[in-house]
Amino acid sequence: MDAGAAAVLGALAGSVATIGAALATGWAQREGARIVARSEHRRQRREPRNGAYKSFITAASQMSDQVGIFTVSYEAFPYDRIDALFAARCEEAADRVKSTWVDVALAGPKEVTEIAGRIDRLSNALVVRIAGLNQLLNPETRALTDAAYDGLKDVIAAEAEELEGNLDRLVLLAQSALDDDGSLS
Repeated sequence: MDAGAAAVLGALAGSVATIGAALATGWAQREGARIVARSEHRRQRREPRNGAYKSFITAASQMSDQVGIFTVSYEAFPYDRIDALFAARCEEAADRVKSTWVDVALAGPKEVTEIAGRIDRLSNALVVRIAGLNQLLNPETRALTDAAYDGLKDVIAAEAEELEGNLDRLVLLAQSALDDDGSLS
């Protein structure tokens, strides 16, 4: 091979290697910048999520505490506690759940929004049933048998337990969403 051809081939090989190295460096820098940007975005989302989750979990816990009495046995169930004041406290708790749910829905992610929506719907359903039970327990309008009261109490108890289970699941999902720094995806 002639010395001129060898010099041209050497220069060509050096150019190809330089271009390859530049492309690899550019790709690595772009990926690094993308990871940093995603991590920063998730950090900025985590701060408002923390406040929204905290408010919602507090409101949902208050609702769960209110309706927790329905999970006691028939013999110990305090029917005398079900009055207009109790129904009003449950309605206030459900209103707090509703008002904080919007922030959680906007904060996301989808899994947290879905479970928070279930908790909100259960809170509203419980308020309606408790108001109905309060009306039925009113001595002036008492029309159902004890078995009917117990049946309605069972429905409320099942929904109260479902609310508590969903609340426990929400806490775990919220922790997971807050722990996600974007470095793994």
